[in-house]
Amino acid sequence: MNKGTEAEFKTLLTKEEYDKLMTMFDGNKFDFQTNHYFDTKRFSLKAVDASLRVKEREDALELTLKKKKGYAVHEFKEPLTTEEFDDLKETGIIINEKIKAETSSIIQDQKVQNYLSLSTKRMYLPYKNGILFIDESTYLGEIDYELEYQATSYHEGKKEFISLIAELAIQYKKAEKKIKRAMNAYKRLY
Repeated sequence: MNKGTEAEFKTLLTKEEYDKLMTMFDGNKFDFQTNHYFDTKRFSLKAVDASLRVKEREDALELTLKKKKGYAVHEFKEPLTTEEFDDLKETGIIINEKIKAETSSIIQDQKVQNYLSLSTKRMYLPYKNGILFIDESTYLGEIDYELEYQATSYHEGKKEFISLIAELAIQYKKAEKKIKRAMNAYKRLY
């Protein structure tokens, strides 16, 4: 099994900075995905540091459950059909046996609901010793922009990231994880 260490560095972008980068790196690859987050009305999964989502890409759907156990996070991924996804949204009942078995003691007979969907259009390209990602994320009527650099070495990656944003004249703006930004928006609305 290949194991690698990955260091991530990111900054929020203004719309102007995003547009400048999109023009500068035009012609690179794009990816688009939407993560649909599910929980009970009482947020029973969140209460025990668990999360349930459906990752939707053009060619596939994947149901993912993450459960925190001590310092580790156990992740369970299962393919999902369009019909199963539609049923989950409509009925709130998890039919996938593996995921159902992992959540039954937490949610018991409660139904889940899709409380948040987060869509990301991502341009990506190799840069120095890592990969550069330029993201536009949409959730709950909000749009934000982010530049992320993934490197194999923390120290080298940090130097390369600082150099990159200086070269591009980008003002560093702390970027929380996308789901955290979306949850903050959810809390403001509800």
